[in-house]
Amino acid sequence: MRSFSVSHKGHAKEFALAETTTLGELRSLVAEAFGVEPQNQKMLLKGAKFTDTGMSIDSVIPEGARILLMGTATRDIEAFRASTARREEGRANYNRYMASASSIYRTQTRQIGGIGGGEEYGFGAFEALPDLPEKERALGILRKLANDEGVKQLMKKHKYAVGVLRELHPFERTILGYNRNRGQVIALRLRTDDLDGFRDYQAVRQVLMHELAHMVWDEHDANFNALNSQHCREVVELDWTRRGRTLGGVSAASYYEPQASEAQSVDGGALRATGFVLGGEAPQLPPDASGQMAADHRRELIYKAAQKRMDKKR
Repeated sequence: MRSFSVSHKGHAKEFALAETTTLGELRSLVAEAFGVEPQNQKMLLKGAKFTDTGMSIDSVIPEGARILLMGTATRDIEAFRASTARREEGRANYNRYMASASSIYRTQTRQIGGIGGGEEYGFGAFEALPDLPEKERALGILRKLANDEGVKQLMKKHKYAVGVLRELHPFERTILGYNRNRGQVIALRLRTDDLDGFRDYQAVRQVLMHELAHMVWDEHDANFNALNSQHCREVVELDWTRRGRTLGGVSAASYYEPQASEAQSVDGGALRATGFVLGGEAPQLPPDASGQMAADHRRELIYKAAQKRMDKKR
């Protein structure tokens, strides 16, 4: 038997192999131990050459030798490739977002939403972000909100008509939604910050209740807070499909009571057609795509997404 150790990035493993073991077989064992494929291995030992895979280890490795392994593990290579692809995807999505952000916040559009009468209530159209994964799932969430019996009955009661229910780009991390021009457009953030999943449905619906309160009140004042609380209560009470049932272990009669202190963190106030925001600061557009802050922001999102995927694989 021949005993020796192999170390890689501070981690060492002891080997005790038959002296007839070939260098090729050793490389396979090293690959299993450290995740570095044979073609990516470079083993260093003073006076030794590991080029001939058919040679036996007794002619190359002395007893008690300490071999240093250099090479990148396959999982690290895959993580780097995934990170690079994610970075390119993030850059493309950011550029598309910057190209459209100005129109989202400032461009005048045809008046569609408002408070009307008769049967003209609900949502006129749905828009999910076209260049992010799982667009159909995002559209499904928007439609689920529109078909939510509590939401439908609430909008019917208050005669709310919203032109477009839109997905808010997750790069706009300072707000969870906005209501433009009292129902012309309502946008909701559906995705998590790391772009790797979707936010809880009930949390998104609560933001929708907040934005519907901006159909009547622009500023986050006592009138707004009262209507917001009324919406959160009515969206549960008016849902006849949930009566006598429980939702997520909570009685259908229970409802979320929004706090006045939370209002500003949702959207900063109602967004008018000119882009002026009442009752708070206007949602801030991210820095120019060429700026250092924008690059740092992209890298942060990419790192979080890559780290989350690696954790899942482990």
